Amino acid sequence: MNVDEFQRHKGIRETAKEKLPELIREKLEDYQLESVYAHDAMKKNGQLLLGVTVVPKGQDMAPCIYVEPYLPPDPAQLSGHEIWEQVAERMAKDFRYALEVIEPDQVKLFDAAWLEEKLVLELVNKEKNLSLLKNNTYKEFLDLAAMLRWEMVCGNRVGSAAISEQVVREWGRSVDELYDIALANCMKKYPARIEPLRNVLDEMSRGLLTDVDSPFYYVGTERGVQGSIAILYPGVLKEIYEKMGEPYYIIPSSINELLALPVGAEDETGYLMDLIHEINSHMLDKTEVLTDALYRYRVETDTLETVLA
Repeated sequence: MNVDEFQRHKGIRETAKEKLPELIREKLEDYQLESVYAHDAMKKNGQLLLGVTVVPKGQDMAPCIYVEPYLPPDPAQLSGHEIWEQVAERMAKDFRYALEVIEPDQVKLFDAAWLEEKLVLELVNKEKNLSLLKNNTYKEFLDLAAMLRWEMVCGNRVGSAAISEQVVREWGRSVDELYDIALANCMKKYPARIEPLRNVLDEMSRGLLTDVDSPFYYVGTERGVQGSIAILYPGVLKEIYEKMGEPYYIIPSSINELLALPVGAEDETGYLMDLIHEINSHMLDKTEVLTDALYRYRVETDTLETVLA
């Protein structure tokens, strides 16, 4: 079930708020917990998610996990107690990973040396995330904001939390310095991937789409997530140009990947804006939308500029 559908099913949402905290606490009975509670949480692009937070006794850090990814796609499946037991079991398993991470490390939240290797960046739309960006640390890039975050691995899930201005002040480090550290970490953890889109489609379809001929190039990361940050990497914009052999547009297809298209002889901006609107309105979860803008690469300055927004 996606986020929008979960929002529409108010009854299911209220049931989740009522049932999950108690069920999760039962499954974590071997931990000393202050409380377990459900709450609404504002996330990217104004999306309201349902979070469950587990508060360990005597600790300052409390892991929060969002319910939506654990729900089955069909709302009808959520009518019985057994399915909520299964959802709670899966969430409790990931809470265990999170609790194991924070128990030895929670006192290091303001230790810059400990957090340096965990710093990463997340690219979001600035205008759509003003409340999310408030009091948190970021640098502007076109109509976007590169948020400074710290990454936590919990089992097979990767979570992150924003770095507040308070934490930055405690560290006594400049935003530019922390940004450079986070960018270097991203380049190491999430290497850029630039290649013809047909190669990626062929890989994803396991050879079923080998005949697809497309002028688009895929721009993202090797891990397939947070691929939009690749355009922040030094040298990537020029590398795209060298591979394509001509100036290009950047189509922000989601937070996880971008598309590059050669600038043709004819003005294609109208078509590309329609494409961006179609993708953002009908093909993506709202949390995955990056921007409605279209960008163009300028060879002479090795930069992107906004064509239309």
